[in-house]
Amino acid sequence: MSLLLAPARGAETADPAQALLEQARQWQFLERPLDGQHALDQLLRIAQPASNLHAEALTLQALGQLQSRQTEQARRTLARLRAQHPGYAGIARVERMFRLRGADSAALLRARALFQAGRAQEAYAAFDKLYQGSPPEGPLALEYWQVVARLPGDGWSRAQTELKRLRAAHPTSHRVRAVLASIYLLHPPLPQAVLDELQDLSGFDDSRGEAMALWRRALLQEGGNPPQASYRQYLQRAPDDQTVRSRMAESDARQRRQREQLADPGYRALLAAGRQLDANQLGAAEQSLRLAAARYGRDPQYLRSLGRLREKQGRYADAAEAYRRGQALGGDDWRQRLADARFGEALAGAREAMDRQDWPQARAWIESARQLRADDADVLLAEADWQAAQRNLPAARDYYWLALRRKPDSGRALGGLTALYLEQGKYEDADHLLAAMPMKQRAALGDAYRSAEAQAARARGDALRDKGQTEQAVPYLRQAVSLQPRNPWNRYALAGALLAAGQGAEGKALLGELADEPSADPDSLYAYALFLSSRGEGPAALAALEKIPEASRTPGMAALQRRAWLKQTLALADAESARGEGWRARRRLEEAEARLAGDGALLADVARAWQRMGDPDRARTLMRDACLAQPTADNELAYAGLLLDQKRLAEAEPALAALARNGQRLSAGQRQTLKDLLAGQALIRAEQARAAGQPRQADDILRQAALAAPDNPRLLRALAEGDMASGRWDAARGRLDKILAARPDDDEARLALLDADIGAGRLGAARSGADLLSQPKPGRDADFMLRVLSRMAALGDADRVDSELARLRAEELSAPGVYLLAGERAQAHGQPQQAQALYREGLEASARQAAAAQPSAETADSPLRQLPQADAKEEGLHRAYAELLDKQSWKAWQGIDLLYRGPSDGTPGASQMTLWQTPLLLEKAAPGNGHYFFRGEAGSVSAGSLDLGPGNDYTLNRFGSVAACAPSASPQACAAAYGAQRARGVALGGGYESDDWRFDIGVTPLGFPVSNIVGGARRTGDLGPFGYKLALARRPLTSSLLSYAGVRDPYAGQAWGGVVATGLGGGLGYDKGGSFGVWSNFAYQQLSGENVDSNRKLTAMGGVYWRVVDEPDRLITAGVNTVNFWYRKNLGGFTFGQGGYYSPQRYNSLSLPLRYAARNERWSYFIRGAASFSSAREDASPFYPTRPDLQARAGNPFFGAGSGPGRGTALTGAFEYQLSPGVVLGGMLDLQRSQYYQPSRLLFYLRYQPDGAPRTLPFPVEPLQPYSEF
Repeated sequence: MSLLLAPARGAETADPAQALLEQARQWQFLERPLDGQHALDQLLRIAQPASNLHAEALTLQALGQLQSRQTEQARRTLARLRAQHPGYAGIARVERMFRLRGADSAALLRARALFQAGRAQEAYAAFDKLYQGSPPEGPLALEYWQVVARLPGDGWSRAQTELKRLRAAHPTSHRVRAVLASIYLLHPPLPQAVLDELQDLSGFDDSRGEAMALWRRALLQEGGNPPQASYRQYLQRAPDDQTVRSRMAESDARQRRQREQLADPGYRALLAAGRQLDANQLGAAEQSLRLAAARYGRDPQYLRSLGRLREKQGRYADAAEAYRRGQALGGDDWRQRLADARFGEALAGAREAMDRQDWPQARAWIESARQLRADDADVLLAEADWQAAQRNLPAARDYYWLALRRKPDSGRALGGLTALYLEQGKYEDADHLLAAMPMKQRAALGDAYRSAEAQAARARGDALRDKGQTEQAVPYLRQAVSLQPRNPWNRYALAGALLAAGQGAEGKALLGELADEPSADPDSLYAYALFLSSRGEGPAALAALEKIPEASRTPGMAALQRRAWLKQTLALADAESARGEGWRARRRLEEAEARLAGDGALLADVARAWQRMGDPDRARTLMRDACLAQPTADNELAYAGLLLDQKRLAEAEPALAALARNGQRLSAGQRQTLKDLLAGQALIRAEQARAAGQPRQADDILRQAALAAPDNPRLLRALAEGDMASGRWDAARGRLDKILAARPDDDEARLALLDADIGAGRLGAARSGADLLSQPKPGRDADFMLRVLSRMAALGDADRVDSELARLRAEELSAPGVYLLAGERAQAHGQPQQAQALYREGLEASARQAAAAQPSAETADSPLRQLPQADAKEEGLHRAYAELLDKQSWKAWQGIDLLYRGPSDGTPGASQMTLWQTPLLLEKAAPGNGHYFFRGEAGSVSAGSLDLGPGNDYTLNRFGSVAACAPSASPQACAAAYGAQRARGVALGGGYESDDWRFDIGVTPLGFPVSNIVGGARRTGDLGPFGYKLALARRPLTSSLLSYAGVRDPYAGQAWGGVVATGLGGGLGYDKGGSFGVWSNFAYQQLSGENVDSNRKLTAMGGVYWRVVDEPDRLITAGVNTVNFWYRKNLGGFTFGQGGYYSPQRYNSLSLPLRYAARNERWSYFIRGAASFSSAREDASPFYPTRPDLQARAGNPFFGAGSGPGRGTALTGAFEYQLSPGVVLGGMLDLQRSQYYQPSRLLFYLRYQPDGAPRTLPFPVEPLQPYSEF
């Protein structure tokens, strides 16, 4: 039949129930519900009461009854449907129809009225609200899709698809076919298939009228160009329609002429020029007229187009010349065109003169225009504009009124008059002006009237915002947007108010609606970029600006783009420098220098970036060269500021003095900058005096500077900081209150005041201050809010911190720090999955910004391009996410460990030791923030054999029970029974560890002569600025084979040794990541072993360290440590009952460690060296403290007492190397040389993670620790 028609429906289903259901639907769609009820009556008799078929039949029955206006019957049917089929979807369909015919009937009429008024988008919003986002069914669907067809974007194609679907579902409905055909009239010319469809529909009684009306519109529609056959076919049905008949004749004649003329290229160019002028394509029209000039240069159409072109170009004299040539050819309209050109020249001259504020010349042009058309509305408007510029407001008002009366549809007159009232704050007068206009005049003004309404609403909203009444301003600004939905600046004003009210996400979406359109105009993109920039979303702002064609960028747009590009560039350079990629950061800054040459203000930011990178000379040279090239006050101020930043007072002072001498030439803003620099100069002098140990002089300098600039906030803040450092909280508060009295929006001062209240213990005032600072406000970016939240956390308001973080995330403030802190809070609450989701959300938000900021094809060659790498603030988020994933991943460690004390440092068979261990460690994530671990260590320890030589009696008597055995035999004979001293076994352990707790339990190697249960519990945390550790543990001593494994004595018939230390310990430290840190450890332990005398140990140690070099991938620390411990008994011997571990009664040492650590992509390592000086004292100790019988048999021998100084050295190195994403090779070498012969260590290990290692290698290295060394 037609291209519009869907394929014919297939044969009816063989199921009679389905056939009846379909019949009922068709009759209802044709608006014949009574016929449909017959089918439903039959269906309800045969359908199972519990079936969906029965439920659908009841649904259709209720809808049909409503269609027939049988409201009460429909209510009863609905009640039956609810009772028999609760939860069936049809209930909602019937309820919606009840609403549309009842409570929502007025809203439905309003939506239809909007549609009839041609306000399709507003009508669609109204219908969508009525139908709750779900398109209606039945006849209402036709109305709905006609509205959708008029929406911008894909509205027409959506409507076409749905109407075709309805056409296929209801093939007998002429109404559906007619509605489908009607939407094609929105996009002429119509396809032949549509014309054929209309012809076919005109043959049916129920669709003839509508089809003929649509057919006639199509034939008379401008730009339709229907074929002659369609005219003839229409006239066969409407032979008396003279309008269509005349149009057919005109079309026929026109087509004949066009066929003849279109063969001529010059004529085609002449026609093209007219179209191009209509489209305002002036360059193309110029070219077309040149092509047409040779043959048609004297043609009236050519001269009219040439005159139009010159008028549009503002070349009114040339336009007048073209019209004079046309006038010579004859015709009636040339005189008017000539007058119009002269008149346009006068008005344009007046506007241009007013734009450049040449008021006398503007006056002259207005008088010239007045002589041509004294009463013309445009002359009156020019006069009104001139009077308004001269601040003759009553006269301006009168002229605007005259212009509006003369030309009631003049949008310029209405806008000028409205603006005049609003500028004077006469909002009621503006409202009265608009409200008093007759509806006919409003309709004539059209968009201009709505623009004036929006202008009035916007002015009210702006005025309220200026007073700080943001909540009251929002409704007016919403009204302005609703009246002018395509005006980006009204949206920008509303978005700013929403941001101030804590609804920044809505503001962003509001501007994004226009900016995200494929054909977004430059103003929409610019407004969006300004808003994004105010929220700190630099990459997204830059991406929006890059969509603006370079030729369309205003100076303001270009300046914002340069600022946004530089901000992102500097952030990337800072990140690269922090990652140790200084070469990449330098290259980026060099590129910025080249691109921003001549822009002193932005080059100052580049100079500061060079300074941050540790190249102050490059920064200074850059700004000095900028000053020499452009010796402006701004550049000189920036250079002086840089010198102050570098503490180069000798060079800064002459520059500041010169600027101060020329203060009268500076602008108000420049004078304020100078005052700030002079305050900074005083601050540096005070700092230098304080560093030189002259605090009084420093205070005097600040006070003198404050006398010269009593209201300078920097000086007042510095004085307040000094007060707070000295505990003068009230004095600090007084200075900060003074700053805030003059500058109530100074958030830095308010934050300092919060610190003063916390320091003074005024927690109530502090909480009030934190509440105030946590309120959304333009300029309070996410980083500032994080600083406020740190104070809230210090106040113990954990719940408030969590709620504020949630609000920041809801506001889509995608600063990495927000997600980082939120993730850390989630981990603190034992919610690692939530933390992982937050980290991932933050990284995805940053990735979206980076992706959005990628240059498009059009802007790929733009001089200021977006850069894709993550900025410095994302590094912490990446690191936290990686560390969390690392905690939650499986890990397996396998190592081989050697503890060694050779013959040169130990006695064979006794203190000599070779301990091989193969530590195996398995880690698995546990609920919360921790992980479970399992340890298994095969151990083999050997001390060699006693030297049975004849001259070694002294040594032999000091082992086991040899001395007690010797009276009946030689020491050699007694010692021979001990044989080689070695032991093997397997240690096992397991436990749980988190950031705060560690629990473990295990056993020393099974198979050793002595095996012990070991384990412990440890708690770590923060105590104010300090970190603390508490531990309760039972641990083995691995000093020797005797102390660790134990030895069996053949004469005593027992084993002895296997010493464990059981006790309580703790530590306190301070390290805020600055240049130094402090640590300390304290412990009390009871030592016991099998057949070993008991002992007691007290330990106190501590130290301080300095970070000489502290870079992300390189660290040098130096320190001073002291170690002190006291044993009650000296049990360092190897006889039966002794413990075989160094146990002086006093030991004090001082060591000087130095460590260097570094890391790159695959390596991490450190080297540590230390020199120590010590003093120790050992008391005498019996050979056999647990066996008096052996002690007596041996003749009561004692190990001698002794004391004296000592020294030692240590050298330790460790490394890790990433073999593959999931495998790391590590190792450690620890060489010890001291008076008590600490064993040296060699360790190698592999670490395996099945899913790969999420984080980079630890820095510094954390080698695998055997369970025996816990």
